[in-house]
Amino acid sequence: MKNLYFLLLFPLLTYAQIDNDGGQFCRAGKIHYFGQLATNPKARMAYPGDASIDVTYYGLDLRLSTSPANMTAATTITLKSTVSGLTSFFLDLNSATTSSAGLKVDSVKTGTQKLTFQHTQNKLTISAPQPLANGQSLSFTVFYQGVPNNTSNGPGYVNFSFDKHGPAADPVIWTLSEPYGASDWFPCRDTPADKADSSSVRITAPAQLISVSNGKLMSTTTNKDGTKTYLWKNSYPIAQYLISIAVSNYTQYDTPFTYGTQIMPVTHYIFPETFAIAGIQTNLALTPAMLQLFSNRFGAYPFLNEKYGHAQYGDNSGMEHQTISSMGPSTISSSYLGAFTPTTIAHELAHQWFGDKITCRDWQNIWLNEGFASYAEAIYTESINGQSGYLSSINTFMNSARNAQGSLYVQSITNVDYVFNYNRSYAKGATVLHMLRGMVGDSTFFRILRTYAASPLVAYKTAVTEDFQAIAQQVSEKNLNYFFSQWIYGAGYPAYKATITTGGSTATVRLTQTNGTASNPGSFTMPIQMKVQSAAGDTTVTVFNDQADQTFTLPARGKVTNVVIDPNNWILKTLSTTTETTTVVTGTTEPNDIGLRIYPNPTTETITVDFTQSTAGPATLSLTNLLGQRVQAIREVNLSAGNHSRNFSLRGVASGRYTITVETPVGLQSRVVLVN
Repeated sequence: MKNLYFLLLFPLLTYAQIDNDGGQFCRAGKIHYFGQLATNPKARMAYPGDASIDVTYYGLDLRLSTSPANMTAATTITLKSTVSGLTSFFLDLNSATTSSAGLKVDSVKTGTQKLTFQHTQNKLTISAPQPLANGQSLSFTVFYQGVPNNTSNGPGYVNFSFDKHGPAADPVIWTLSEPYGASDWFPCRDTPADKADSSSVRITAPAQLISVSNGKLMSTTTNKDGTKTYLWKNSYPIAQYLISIAVSNYTQYDTPFTYGTQIMPVTHYIFPETFAIAGIQTNLALTPAMLQLFSNRFGAYPFLNEKYGHAQYGDNSGMEHQTISSMGPSTISSSYLGAFTPTTIAHELAHQWFGDKITCRDWQNIWLNEGFASYAEAIYTESINGQSGYLSSINTFMNSARNAQGSLYVQSITNVDYVFNYNRSYAKGATVLHMLRGMVGDSTFFRILRTYAASPLVAYKTAVTEDFQAIAQQVSEKNLNYFFSQWIYGAGYPAYKATITTGGSTATVRLTQTNGTASNPGSFTMPIQMKVQSAAGDTTVTVFNDQADQTFTLPARGKVTNVVIDPNNWILKTLSTTTETTTVVTGTTEPNDIGLRIYPNPTTETITVDFTQSTAGPATLSLTNLLGQRVQAIREVNLSAGNHSRNFSLRGVASGRYTITVETPVGLQSRVVLVN
């Protein structure tokens, strides 16, 4: 999810100043609201916040009032200086406006010492008690109050209202901070690049309500004023936008997960009327099996020492808050599941690995969050419905990915619609992972994902595309630079045209391509599977297509009947095919017969190619390996009609089986040659 809502919806609380020393719904909700951030100054760049500080801890203490509408809070922050002699620094925090909406800072303290501060234009600038050396830590508490509003994040971005849920109009309080909404309700360095080492959230709300946040529940305290305080602590690194609260009169549903000898709580906090909807409990009960599946595929669940679960909130979407995903629906009907569908549950769960454990370092690389979680939907579907279910999911992603505009790497984040565009960041991101799986094979692909999730370079830290590429290359032992360059930083997809010539026990495929929607790259480099069908059986050959116009000669088990290009749909593409059949009758020269003869065969150092050019024009002779890669080529711009002979030097050519192809204006023919 990519927006913040802070809804305080409950009966009157006693105001008390705190001043002491102390997935399709995931996709739809994100897309529906994020266009409101077009005016957000932070969204015009990969917002770094104040680079002179590194936040290591957030501790939130929240008390909420509705009469008048107000939030009173104290946030304790520990940070380290990243420069020498730091005398002041700033945090992001929504400022109060002339209409009294927004947050007003009352004081900033370290211990009992008050610090000088200035709070203006959504920045809280604080003077250090003394100059901080590089690496020196400072802990302080910001005391503030007000009504969270939208001044820092564009029109209509934050709501403070009295909407209810259910027939009894029960209250619900919730937050959603992705991408830049955390600073609307607590001071922070509002960038995913700076993950805190740990966090805690203390929530005081009416006693009849359950308050939920990240990590483990450490304590509950019933207060004399009719409120109840819940203290949650998270001991893992966490990005600021993944800190959340959800408060309501929940029904609690437990489906614990057993991993080896460890039993981890899996707790679902659901509105009572939603819990009664047919299918909700059944779908929630799938969560432990999903945890096991993804643990097998990606490595152990990243937050085993704490929990996982879902907290229903007031939006029709899902959001992967760390250890506790927020889930709709906000509108209740007798059959409306909202985000509580198996694929959306799987999507938000997968984010715990890809988005929460490993967080995109900037919003330009959001595909590392959303593309991975979307692909996990296909992995889950594959586990339930097999190959056919998997391919159905991939086809759905591909249909959307063909509509993607621009590169998968988000070149401009001036509008959050660009960042969280479904066709690009979700569907095309998932399709790229599908294509990588096809290139390296199942075993290697999932080893890549497990290695990536476990790598100390990115685990519980942040990542960019180059980090994932480096691990994919290390595990696969392949240079994948061409793949990531074109699919992450290029745009569009290949539009292939295949001319298939059959006859005898070989088939020739001339493959031409253009970019389907963009100019960069002009053409794509990809390994392509080709299934050669014959009465004696089928043969699948993988060729390496690295040219816009390339010809491949394919072996077969018998007389070729057909060739299927990319039979398993591994490549995002469009494809049109034309099939031709050649017939050679002894003693008769057919139109496509160029009288090809090669010798000696087998050979060691040279090979001679004799052929006939029936009409003047260009001619190309190619020597290719079994992958379809061109090893040598001889090109004649304007060759006269008649008989010709050309020689290939095989010095430096490795032993093996190769194909000689001769293409003239009347057609092409190929022969297999063995090099000893």
